[in-house]
Amino acid sequence: MEIGGNIQGLKKSIIQSLKDLYDIEIPQNMLWTEELIASLSRLTSVINREIAVYFNRKGHITNISVGDSATVSLDLVEGKRDPSRLSGIRLIHTHPGASGRLSDVDLSSLKLLRLDMIAAVGVHGNSPSDIYVGIPSAEETETVDVFGPFNPERTDFEEMLEHISAADRVLRNKIETTGSEREKAVLVGVRTYETRTISGISEADISMEELDELAGTAGAEVVAKIIQSREGRDSAYLVGKGKISEIRLLVQAEGADLVIFDEELSPSQQRNIEEMLGVKVIDRTGLILDIFAQRARSREGKIQVELAQLEYMLPRLVGQGVVLSRLGGGIGTRGPGETKLETDRRHIKRKITYLREQLGEIKKQRGILRTERLKNRVPTVSLVGYTNAGKSSLLNALCDSDVYTEDKLFATLDTTTRRLDLGESQILLTDTVGFIRKLPHHLTDAFKSTLEEAVFSDAIIIVADASDPLVEDHIRIVDGILAELGASEKPTIIAYNKIDKLGDRNIAPKTERTAVEVSALTHEGFDTLKNCLKSMLYQMKAQYRIKIPFNKGGNLISWLYDNGKVLNVEYDEAVTIMDVELYKDTAEQVLDYIVEVRSAGSFQTEE
Repeated sequence: MEIGGNIQGLKKSIIQSLKDLYDIEIPQNMLWTEELIASLSRLTSVINREIAVYFNRKGHITNISVGDSATVSLDLVEGKRDPSRLSGIRLIHTHPGASGRLSDVDLSSLKLLRLDMIAAVGVHGNSPSDIYVGIPSAEETETVDVFGPFNPERTDFEEMLEHISAADRVLRNKIETTGSEREKAVLVGVRTYETRTISGISEADISMEELDELAGTAGAEVVAKIIQSREGRDSAYLVGKGKISEIRLLVQAEGADLVIFDEELSPSQQRNIEEMLGVKVIDRTGLILDIFAQRARSREGKIQVELAQLEYMLPRLVGQGVVLSRLGGGIGTRGPGETKLETDRRHIKRKITYLREQLGEIKKQRGILRTERLKNRVPTVSLVGYTNAGKSSLLNALCDSDVYTEDKLFATLDTTTRRLDLGESQILLTDTVGFIRKLPHHLTDAFKSTLEEAVFSDAIIIVADASDPLVEDHIRIVDGILAELGASEKPTIIAYNKIDKLGDRNIAPKTERTAVEVSALTHEGFDTLKNCLKSMLYQMKAQYRIKIPFNKGGNLISWLYDNGKVLNVEYDEAVTIMDVELYKDTAEQVLDYIVEVRSAGSFQTEE
């Protein structure tokens, strides 16, 4: 039999005395014996640490764990967390130098672990002072009835044993609605000396608020948030082992079943933390992947999400099957890749290869469509921006379409293109997946074919939520991601959306780029935005005088009519002279025949 918990520094003789406790049997009609209480009190006073003893309904001690003199550290009862019944496990633990009154952590642990009962023994000197007992209520779910104080010599436990039986019967008869309850989550962030300050606010705090919103989008109920300030990130536990111990107490006190870290955890960090906390642990990347798994609708979107999930999970497969089997499904475990997480690495690698091939085929199809657009020379403009900035709403309002929208993060994953009439010309307006702080590189890689729409578009509209105090920081993050994608040099308009939410319309943008104030709700600023688009597209054109030898004429002249606006045609002795308005990138196709270039509108149109 082993002794769990904090046994560092204990003498071998003490550890042996703790192991000897396994020989004590508690009669089935009792909840403790005077011998057990006396032994626990004596050992507690010697080591000045809490001792917890777990035993089953037959009276056999199944686990012994050591804590410290200031905190309660209660181990999970493996395999006993069944919401439809009590676990059949009882717990007695000591409170060194304190009363036996049950703490909030004690009561939460009783409910979280579905224990039959929890008893706390106050220890002063070498002797027990008082004993309090908590038992799940048979009358009201999720409440605890407290009994005591008692003395160690008590032998009559009939009332409390009947109370345990009644509580168990209530749970057994209760109809469980599986999957309907929201997971309770504790959020954990870290702040170091490298953490930036934005508008007087630490980026760690900003990121934590985003994580809160992400957790809510995923379906979790956030019960607590912690930001640990430290010099650097701990390689084994991110926030340090001591802080993880504190988080463990918080998890027990709040009855949480999920801890979400606002940093990407390494596989070893995730395993270490999960082993200490005893509940499911995911990081920001895992949370975003989970949201994407819920939101993916198209075949391409589902393939991209599954690929990102598998690449993220592959290095985390060691022990992952055990964790999933113990803790069940929920946030961080669902999605297209869920059923493959417990298979072998070789199979997952084959699956990753297959999914990449599928995305390659989709990329080819996108390329064909893009070539057709170039052939027909319909300008394309991509809507990009921070998640929930209103890109899809703006697309719907401008193009009178019905793209799915919702006031949640990442409501849109799939690329959608609609035609926008600008009067004398038309463009194709494309909605793209939203960006966010610390966007996981797994998603950037997997969604590359989707994000390429921005790379290959003629211009970009950065949609920003004007009502958000951090709007300029959001634009900075979007600019950074566009630079990573190689799209930072594209002609750009910044559309400050949601101005209907502002009292003061004077945004005073901190940019030299064209900026427009709009409202997808009221359509305010739409004429200005369309005029800016016309002007931008106009600047992308030029007028060219082209001389084409008669022997080269046919196909080239037809191509110019198909891809440009022919303004005038003249004939010389051996050449055809054409004045044509073309997009500058298109003009590269006839570079050898251009003899003069002017700005758009310079040549006269033929009568």
